[in-house]
Amino acid sequence: MAKDPAVLLYTQDFLVGTITMTNEQRGKYITLLCLQHQKQKLTLKDLQMYLTDEDIEVAEKFPIQADGFYYNQRMYDESIKRKNYTESRRSNRTKKTNDIDVKKISQSYVNRMENENEDVNVNETVNDNLIDNVNSSRHDYWLAVQLEKEIKNMK
Repeated sequence: MAKDPAVLLYTQDFLVGTITMTNEQRGKYITLLCLQHQKQKLTLKDLQMYLTDEDIEVAEKFPIQADGFYYNQRMYDESIKRKNYTESRRSNRTKKTNDIDVKKISQSYVNRMENENEDVNVNETVNDNLIDNVNSSRHDYWLAVQLEKEIKNMK
């Protein structure tokens, strides 16, 4: 089973919890939160890689736990909630055994999560088209310049 690539981020809580941090410290904090989400727990070495002596506020967000690791309790709790939720959805779906039930579930599925790649694909297509147009325009311009030179040489 693949690792869940997402966790809920409550933006208001994040803003309120980081209001006294500098932008650089906020960047370090969100990076460590993401790293924790991927690794579950952080080591002292993980914290030392990102934090300096001036980042006390950020370090306080990742207290040492009884097991000797560092982690942000809120990120830990949200990761567990997300894991339990997705597992309950998976379990509900696998309980359906006959084909009619599975087809109903598949037809009733509503995509409630944004496709993170949707805009990227559109942008890539638009950018490719723009590049093609620019290259085509350059080629047309070059042909026009060459044609003009040939006409001048004929006179």
